[in-house]
Amino acid sequence: MAIKAIIFDCFGVLVVPTTDQLIRDFPDKKTDIKDIAMQADYGYMTRDEYNQRAAELTGLSVEQFQARYWNNRMRNQAAFDWLNELRQQGGFRIGLLSNVSVWRMEDYIPAQERAQLFDAVVLSGEEGVVKPAIEIFEIAAQRLGVDVAECIMIDDILENVEGASRAGMKSILFTDTTAAQADLATLLEEDNA
Repeated sequence: MAIKAIIFDCFGVLVVPTTDQLIRDFPDKKTDIKDIAMQADYGYMTRDEYNQRAAELTGLSVEQFQARYWNNRMRNQAAFDWLNELRQQGGFRIGLLSNVSVWRMEDYIPAQERAQLFDAVVLSGEEGVVKPAIEIFEIAAQRLGVDVAECIMIDDILENVEGASRAGMKSILFTDTTAAQADLATLLEEDNA
Protein backbone atom coordinates (compact mmCIF):
# COMPACT_ATOMS: atom_id res chain seq x y z
CA MET A 1 0.00 0.00 0.00
CA ALA A 2 1.15 3.51 -0.78
CA ILE A 3 1.92 5.86 2.08
CA LYS A 4 -0.85 8.43 2.43
CA ALA A 5 -0.34 9.79 5.94
CA ILE A 6 2.48 10.93 8.18
CA ILE A 7 1.76 11.08 11.89
CA PHE A 8 3.87 13.11 14.31
CA ASP A 9 4.25 12.63 18.03
CA CYS A 10 4.31 15.87 19.99
CA PHE A 11 6.64 15.53 22.98
CA GLY A 12 10.18 14.64 22.05
CA VAL A 13 9.53 15.36 18.36
CA LEU A 14 7.76 18.72 18.00
CA VAL A 15 8.16 19.96 21.57
CA VAL A 16 10.70 19.37 24.35
CA PRO A 17 8.46 17.85 27.03
CA THR A 18 7.98 19.21 30.54
CA THR A 19 8.11 15.68 31.99
CA ASP A 20 11.61 15.04 30.62
CA GLN A 21 12.87 18.32 32.04
CA LEU A 22 11.28 17.57 35.41
CA ILE A 23 12.99 14.17 35.53
CA ARG A 24 16.35 15.77 34.65
CA ASP A 25 15.85 18.36 37.38
CA PHE A 26 14.47 15.92 39.99
CA PRO A 27 15.86 12.44 39.16
CA ASP A 28 15.02 11.12 42.61
CA LYS A 29 11.32 11.83 41.87
CA LYS A 30 11.30 10.09 38.47
CA THR A 31 8.70 7.45 39.36
CA ASP A 32 6.31 9.96 40.94
CA ILE A 33 6.75 12.41 38.04
CA LYS A 34 6.01 9.69 35.49
CA ASP A 35 2.97 8.63 37.53
CA ILE A 36 1.35 12.07 37.54
CA ALA A 37 2.26 12.60 33.87
CA MET A 38 0.54 9.31 33.01
CA GLN A 39 -2.55 10.30 35.01
CA ALA A 40 -2.66 13.56 33.06
CA ASP A 41 -2.13 11.71 29.75
CA TYR A 42 -5.18 9.56 30.48
CA GLY A 43 -7.16 12.67 31.36
CA TYR A 44 -7.58 11.66 35.00
CA MET A 45 -6.54 15.00 36.46
CA THR A 46 -7.12 18.64 35.67
CA ARG A 47 -4.36 21.11 34.95
CA ASP A 48 -4.73 22.61 38.42
CA GLU A 49 -4.48 19.16 40.03
CA TYR A 50 -1.39 18.36 37.96
CA ASN A 51 0.28 21.66 38.82
CA GLN A 52 -0.48 21.17 42.53
CA ARG A 53 0.90 17.61 42.57
CA ALA A 54 3.99 18.57 40.56
CA ALA A 55 4.65 21.56 42.81
CA GLU A 56 4.37 19.33 45.89
CA LEU A 57 6.79 16.81 44.38
CA THR A 58 9.36 19.43 43.45
CA GLY A 59 9.05 21.60 46.55
CA LEU A 60 8.15 24.62 44.40
CA SER A 61 5.10 26.79 44.77
CA VAL A 62 2.47 26.33 42.07
CA GLU A 63 3.45 29.72 40.66
CA GLN A 64 7.14 28.82 40.60
CA PHE A 65 6.38 25.49 38.94
CA GLN A 66 4.27 27.12 36.23
CA ALA A 67 6.86 29.79 35.53
CA ARG A 68 9.69 27.28 35.36
CA TYR A 69 8.04 24.46 33.41
CA TRP A 70 5.04 25.78 31.50
CA ASN A 71 6.37 29.18 30.50
CA ASN A 72 9.69 27.77 29.30
CA ARG A 73 8.42 25.07 26.94
CA MET A 74 10.52 24.74 23.82
CA ARG A 75 9.41 23.98 20.30
CA ASN A 76 11.59 22.06 17.88
CA GLN A 77 11.34 24.68 15.14
CA ALA A 78 13.15 22.48 12.62
CA ALA A 79 10.47 19.80 13.05
CA PHE A 80 7.68 22.38 12.69
CA ASP A 81 9.34 23.69 9.52
CA TRP A 82 9.55 20.14 8.15
CA LEU A 83 5.90 19.46 9.00
CA ASN A 84 4.90 22.66 7.19
CA GLU A 85 6.98 21.67 4.14
CA LEU A 86 5.19 18.30 4.01
CA ARG A 87 1.82 20.08 4.20
CA GLN A 88 2.76 22.49 1.41
CA GLN A 89 4.03 19.68 -0.82
CA GLY A 90 0.67 17.98 -0.52
CA GLY A 91 0.06 14.34 -1.19
CA PHE A 92 0.02 13.32 2.47
CA ARG A 93 -2.48 13.61 5.28
CA ILE A 94 -0.69 14.94 8.35
CA GLY A 95 -1.64 13.73 11.83
CA LEU A 96 -0.74 14.39 15.43
CA LEU A 97 -0.87 11.50 17.91
CA SER A 98 0.25 12.24 21.44
CA ASN A 99 0.02 10.84 24.94
CA VAL A 100 -1.23 14.00 26.58
CA SER A 101 -4.26 15.57 28.18
CA VAL A 102 -6.14 18.19 26.20
CA TRP A 103 -5.23 20.98 28.62
CA ARG A 104 -1.51 20.16 28.39
CA MET A 105 -1.62 20.13 24.59
CA GLU A 106 -3.29 23.54 24.57
CA ASP A 107 -0.19 24.99 26.25
CA TYR A 108 2.12 23.61 23.58
CA ILE A 109 0.15 23.71 20.34
CA PRO A 110 -3.10 25.67 20.74
CA ALA A 111 -6.28 24.35 19.08
CA GLN A 112 -6.27 26.97 16.31
CA GLU A 113 -2.70 26.09 15.33
CA ARG A 114 -3.45 22.35 15.50
CA ALA A 115 -6.37 22.89 13.12
CA GLN A 116 -4.02 24.62 10.64
CA LEU A 117 -1.21 22.06 10.90
CA PHE A 118 -2.97 18.71 11.13
CA ASP A 119 -5.69 16.86 9.26
CA ALA A 120 -6.41 14.84 12.42
CA VAL A 121 -5.39 15.11 16.06
CA VAL A 122 -5.60 12.19 18.47
CA LEU A 123 -4.83 12.88 22.14
CA SER A 124 -4.73 10.07 24.69
CA GLY A 125 -6.52 12.22 27.26
CA GLU A 126 -9.57 12.38 24.98
CA GLU A 127 -9.44 8.71 23.98
CA GLY A 128 -8.66 7.08 27.32
CA VAL A 129 -5.96 4.95 25.70
CA VAL A 130 -2.24 5.69 25.37
CA LYS A 131 0.56 4.68 23.05
CA PRO A 132 1.84 2.01 22.55
CA ALA A 133 -1.66 0.42 22.55
CA ILE A 134 -2.55 -0.68 19.01
CA GLU A 135 -6.02 0.85 19.37
CA ILE A 136 -4.75 4.44 19.47
CA PHE A 137 -2.81 4.00 16.21
CA GLU A 138 -5.93 2.56 14.61
CA ILE A 139 -7.94 5.57 15.83
CA ALA A 140 -5.36 7.93 14.28
CA ALA A 141 -5.50 6.17 10.91
CA GLN A 142 -9.30 6.14 10.96
CA ARG A 143 -9.45 9.88 11.71
CA LEU A 144 -7.05 10.51 8.85
CA GLY A 145 -9.27 8.45 6.56
CA VAL A 146 -6.56 5.94 5.65
CA ASP A 147 -5.62 2.36 6.44
CA VAL A 148 -3.00 1.82 9.16
CA ALA A 149 -0.69 0.31 6.53
CA GLU A 150 -0.77 3.65 4.68
CA CYS A 151 0.72 5.55 7.65
CA ILE A 152 4.17 6.39 8.93
CA MET A 153 4.43 7.20 12.65
CA ILE A 154 7.29 9.42 13.86
CA ASP A 155 7.95 9.04 17.60
CA ASP A 156 10.92 9.44 19.90
CA ILE A 157 10.06 6.48 22.17
CA LEU A 158 11.03 3.01 20.95
CA GLU A 159 8.08 1.37 22.71
CA ASN A 160 5.69 3.65 20.78
CA VAL A 161 7.46 2.99 17.48
CA GLU A 162 7.12 -0.73 18.15
CA GLY A 163 3.41 -0.24 18.97
CA ALA A 164 2.88 1.54 15.67
CA SER A 165 4.61 -1.33 13.86
CA ARG A 166 2.42 -3.90 15.65
CA ALA A 167 -0.61 -1.89 14.53
CA GLY A 168 0.60 -2.21 10.93
CA MET A 169 2.17 1.21 10.42
CA LYS A 170 5.65 1.95 9.21
CA SER A 171 7.51 3.91 11.84
CA ILE A 172 10.52 6.12 12.44
CA LEU A 173 12.36 6.39 15.74
CA PHE A 174 13.01 10.11 16.07
CA THR A 175 16.44 11.11 17.35
CA ASP A 176 16.67 14.46 15.59
CA THR A 177 14.90 16.20 12.72
CA THR A 178 17.61 15.70 10.10
CA ALA A 179 17.85 11.95 10.73
CA ALA A 180 14.05 11.60 10.71
CA GLN A 181 13.84 13.44 7.39
CA ALA A 182 16.39 11.02 5.91
CA ASP A 183 14.51 8.03 7.35
CA LEU A 184 11.24 9.30 5.87
CA ALA A 185 12.85 9.79 2.46
CA THR A 186 14.13 6.18 2.60
CA LEU A 187 10.72 4.79 3.57
CA LEU A 188 9.03 6.76 0.80
CA GLU A 189 11.58 5.54 -1.77
CA GLU A 190 10.99 1.94 -0.65
CA ASP A 191 7.25 2.54 -0.88
CA ASN A 192 7.58 3.78 -4.47
CA ALA A 193 9.94 0.99 -5.56
